[in-house]
Amino acid sequence: MPDPQSYPAANPTYERRLVVFIDFLGFKEIVERTTHDPDYLGEILRAMDVLGEIGMEPEIFGSQRLTQFSDSIVLSYRIDEESAVFWLLSQISLAVIGLVERGFLIRGAVTVGDLYHHDRHVVGPAMVRAYEMESKKAKHPRVIIDPEVVRVARQSHAIGHAPDEEEEYVRAFITKDLDGLFFLDYVSWKSVIEVAGGNDKRYPKYLEKLARLIEQGLQHDNAGVAEKYLWLHRQYVDALDLIRTLPADNGYRLENPENCTAIEAMPDMDELAETTKERVAAARKSKWAIFRHLVRSWFRRWLPTARRPDDGQSP
Repeated sequence: MPDPQSYPAANPTYERRLVVFIDFLGFKEIVERTTHDPDYLGEILRAMDVLGEIGMEPEIFGSQRLTQFSDSIVLSYRIDEESAVFWLLSQISLAVIGLVERGFLIRGAVTVGDLYHHDRHVVGPAMVRAYEMESKKAKHPRVIIDPEVVRVARQSHAIGHAPDEEEEYVRAFITKDLDGLFFLDYVSWKSVIEVAGGNDKRYPKYLEKLARLIEQGLQHDNAGVAEKYLWLHRQYVDALDLIRTLPADNGYRLENPENCTAIEAMPDMDELAETTKERVAAARKSKWAIFRHLVRSWFRRWLPTARRPDDGQSP
């Protein structure tokens, strides 16, 4: 018998909630690999646990709710929870970094809105918006942030923080992308080490792991998949350039010469990226040609012969 506690409340109502929806990039291929690499199943399960651990401290926020299914998680808090935005972005950042180190990438979205989230039930406009942001707008291996989230952070700031201070801490996690969307940066030194609190000595190894993921992704047979890695390649090159352009007398360079040397020696993969761009452009051109052919075929089939503009008769 199902647990009665898992049923909805007698009079369920929406709450204003902060909600994040996240799933793995390329999960179908990840699962297919387990059919010929049984040990990889354990890697997937451990990676899924990394996502699930984002919501493993309910004692911090009493309104916290977590639902995990297959490769996806939905995590939410009431918007009146003190400093919930900062906590959530911090935990997501650490999870994304941890997943990269394991060889996995994710895509997701964080937004605010009306939501009913109780045990196994998750429903509401905020869930729809989070899903649509992830599936239609994020596109690349990134977690995008609704600007409304920053306003919530100002309203529900930590005790001892002014709204401006809370916003400053939250904005440290957020970067504006070329398409105008805000996302969690998990590549640059500042975001990984200074903001998220990652291990500085491991940063070169972290970038090496990213480089391997990017190289594999750019060579993917599907141009649409490879295109997603062009975005990550740009983030990676920017991260390399940040270290490579440090002056000789820069404090970080003087204190961390081994890190700088290791990062400066990493491959740019620019030629591979250019080849991928050409493949993507060719694939788009081919799709457009097919579309035009289908449209023309439809018109030829359904327009009356007497009405065709090429038969010499007046329309």
